[in-house]
Amino acid sequence: MGALLVTVTVGLSGCSLFGSPKNVTHQARQSQTSAKSGKLAKDESIIQTARKANATGHYQASNKALSQINVAELNGKGFGTLKTEFFDLQKSNDKFLLKDDKTSKSVTTTGGSTTQRTTGTNDSFDGYSKFTGDYAFYNDDDGDRIQADLDIDSDGTVIQNNNDGTAFHGYATIKDSGAKGVLSYDVSSGTNDTKTIDANVEIDVTWSNGENETYYGYTAYDGSTVLTDGQSYHHDLVNEVWTQG
Repeated sequence: MGALLVTVTVGLSGCSLFGSPKNVTHQARQSQTSAKSGKLAKDESIIQTARKANATGHYQASNKALSQINVAELNGKGFGTLKTEFFDLQKSNDKFLLKDDKTSKSVTTTGGSTTQRTTGTNDSFDGYSKFTGDYAFYNDDDGDRIQADLDIDSDGTVIQNNNDGTAFHGYATIKDSGAKGVLSYDVSSGTNDTKTIDANVEIDVTWSNGENETYYGYTAYDGSTVLTDGQSYHHDLVNEVWTQG
């Protein structure tokens, strides 16, 4: 007599090998929350390190710590307090670094003679008053640029205010320029049409983080004072153009 083989199939309604869609969604949310918590904890630790460095006068070290943070993350939900402290620390660091730059001096010796060079504020803008004052960032179409306005004082102090609430600090010197064919915008047209100009002056800026930037100044057809860095941006635009008035 042969054995009777009985096969029983049990159906599990609403289930699958990998769990229900509801459970999968819940697990994904838990994973996202965990990742966010990890980033928040990491950024809080970095802010704490930067805060301690700032409090002890190590402003460059503080900025170096802050550079480890992805600023885009600070726009996320739950990062508001960190974002505020990030920019407050950055402003404080730059302020003191600029102050140090203004009072720093370097001595170089050439052929037995000593030449002392003072960095920071200077009188190079004497006679170039038309190139001091407030400038607005010129950009007609591209809305994703950080720059807002630029202020150059008569003592060479420079502050660039940005749309995200940050500010860059530096100092500048100015001199006559014979540069020709420098890229700029046709600011008189109110468009982003580009043109080339002959510069009247060259303004060299040293920012508090050590970076250097050069602007070429000239007078536009409408009489306004314009600064351009002469660099292309996205192939058919200009990187930075600033206008007065």
